[in-house]
Amino acid sequence: MSDLRPSRLSAALADSSRALIALAVALLAAFAIILFMSEEPAKAFDTFLTGPFGSARTRGLWIDDVAKLTLTGLAFVLVFQAKQFSLGVQGQVYFGGLAAAFVALSPIGQTWAGIPLGMLAAMITGAAYGFIPGYAKARFQASEIVSSLMLNYIAIRVVNWVVRAHLAPEGTGQLMSPKFPVTATYPSFIPGTRFDLGILFALIAVGVVWFLIYRTRWGLKLRLVGENAQFAEYTGIRSSAVMISAMTVSGAIGGLLGSVFVQGQAFKRIAIDFDSNLAFEGILIAIVARDKPLVVPFVALGYGYLRQGAQLMGLRTDVPTEMIAVVQALIILLVASKFTLPGHDTLARLFGRKMEN
Repeated sequence: MSDLRPSRLSAALADSSRALIALAVALLAAFAIILFMSEEPAKAFDTFLTGPFGSARTRGLWIDDVAKLTLTGLAFVLVFQAKQFSLGVQGQVYFGGLAAAFVALSPIGQTWAGIPLGMLAAMITGAAYGFIPGYAKARFQASEIVSSLMLNYIAIRVVNWVVRAHLAPEGTGQLMSPKFPVTATYPSFIPGTRFDLGILFALIAVGVVWFLIYRTRWGLKLRLVGENAQFAEYTGIRSSAVMISAMTVSGAIGGLLGSVFVQGQAFKRIAIDFDSNLAFEGILIAIVARDKPLVVPFVALGYGYLRQGAQLMGLRTDVPTEMIAVVQALIILLVASKFTLPGHDTLARLFGRKMEN
């Protein structure tokens, strides 16, 4: 055991340093582009780096993003642990949000049960929608990538139609439902901001997912299936059942994220296209976190800050918000490619020899 701990620690430090270097390289590239694009690059840099800390409101926007990015990252981590590439979190978010909206707009929403039952309905709906591509893969050998992406498309279209045709007030031209009752809306920790219960639920979800993966028999089976599905089958593990259950649990987290969206302070209602593709950005969070649930909130914290900085820069300066896409693409490329800096091996050998001496 004493030999395993240093190796795990060194692996964690290596992953962390690689992610930090990738972030630094991506930021340098973004700054270089801003320097040539902006007529006021100093102002753009300042807004990008300090904007999210500018006020209680912007800090609330940042924490709200962190909560949502953490949940979507966890949802992808679960399926990636099983070496499945289901991309259906976005569809689960939409149907989960719709289920939470139905509860919030019903008589139940007027009672203390509006929040917990809205969350529960969202998680059950998301779990059911996550089950579908898992079952299709296990029963019919359908590609989980194709099926989950198509299910995303169906969910977005159906939910947008329901909101526009049935939930939006008639004759107003609005593309959103009426506001939810206060009893069905997440309370804010800081009045007037989006710093609400969503961050608490996200942190609880981190602990639950970590416990499931590393402290339960199901989690051991999940990791074994992810490492070698054929060997897992040989040992008596039904890899198809583990895969389906992983996608189902992932769907429950996606459904919870739908509740965080529509019942949180950001909306307090359901609107068309309410996720603004943020749910899909969990892929980046999971990749940078190396599928480790305890790392996910830290990655979400840093990426959420950059995301908010880019949005504020797009609003307050002449640099477009799409600049964050450059940072995002570079981070994924550098982290996924397992790059090393020039001279890294030489330095490692030098330091290794010093430590041996």
